[in-house]
Amino acid sequence: MDKKYKILIATGGTGGHIYPAIALAHQYEKDGNQVIIVGTGNEIEKKIFSSEDLEVKYFPSKLKDYPSYKKFLMSFWIDKEVKDFIREMKPDMILGMGGYASSEICRAGGRDVCVIIQEQNSIAGRVNRFLILFGKVSAVIQGLPGSFTKLYRLMMPFPDDMKFLGNPIRKEILDIKKISSVENKSGDLKVFIMGGSQGSRSINLNVPNALAILSRTTNIKVVHDTGVDDYEEVKESYRSFGIDAKVSKFNQNVESAYAWADLFIGRAGAMTVSELSAIGLPSILIPFPYAMDNHQLYNARFLEEKGGAVIIDDKNLTSEHLADVIKDLSENRKILMKMSESAFDVRFVHATEDIVDFTYQVIEKFS
Repeated sequence: MDKKYKILIATGGTGGHIYPAIALAHQYEKDGNQVIIVGTGNEIEKKIFSSEDLEVKYFPSKLKDYPSYKKFLMSFWIDKEVKDFIREMKPDMILGMGGYASSEICRAGGRDVCVIIQEQNSIAGRVNRFLILFGKVSAVIQGLPGSFTKLYRLMMPFPDDMKFLGNPIRKEILDIKKISSVENKSGDLKVFIMGGSQGSRSINLNVPNALAILSRTTNIKVVHDTGVDDYEEVKESYRSFGIDAKVSKFNQNVESAYAWADLFIGRAGAMTVSELSAIGLPSILIPFPYAMDNHQLYNARFLEEKGGAVIIDDKNLTSEHLADVIKDLSENRKILMKMSESAFDVRFVHATEDIVDFTYQVIEKFS
């Protein structure tokens, strides 16, 4: 690419917003652009970014612990420090990755900067919907299909400025080839459990018991990322059941667990669903029931409708039911192989490059 750009990527809050930002930042830098990631400086952000060779600047969020109506009212206000930073930086593009962590930076761009938003979920978040409604957005990238209604498409400068291109996946995950590794596999069933960067109480409580029931007839090995709160309790549960389990609070090398596993059990965050799609890993998804607009259920349906996942409602989650589902899927490994083939979606393999190319086109159109 001959022309080089100054690019700000506004992200933060949770891993679901941070990891796609990292994948895109590395691709933009590879193309020779100047890239700054702008976050809020919370503990998760600092932990993840500390292992990345990227320029990061933090503006603590004023909206973090406010109720929704106060967040909405404060969304009309922009901190002077943020305004000065945007004015000094003069970016060619601000790429907002969704959530309140990205809101202020995107709004500070005003109408003088090309602002593009990337929506990870199947149901668009309130911040991204707000930015479109108030005319702050030049283009929209959908990570999962159907996240915006036709009304929002009509509000875009051009109809083709809203596209489903998938969610960007880190190279370390894309290097995994699950489909061929599942075929004709026998031996121990290897299960990877993850509730997300903040953990999941109901999953952490029920999975060890379910696997204990299953272990009476099936040899099992386990990798379980618990989050901080339930770590000791989960570790003790596996020890008492005599199950071979590697338990951690937060695994920054999730790609090694994906590569190892035959089956994934966890929540249905957008990036989890996208990563499972990119590598073709069979899954049992338990959507977080209190997610905004129940978006995790719709994320999970993207895989379920293709045959790549089984959904269990959180309210129906019991150790006995989960053990039965795992048993049904694992008794014949050809079932897992078929699920792997159904889950795989090549669009997520190329999502990072496709998104970057699309944003270049929008920048040129804007200028």
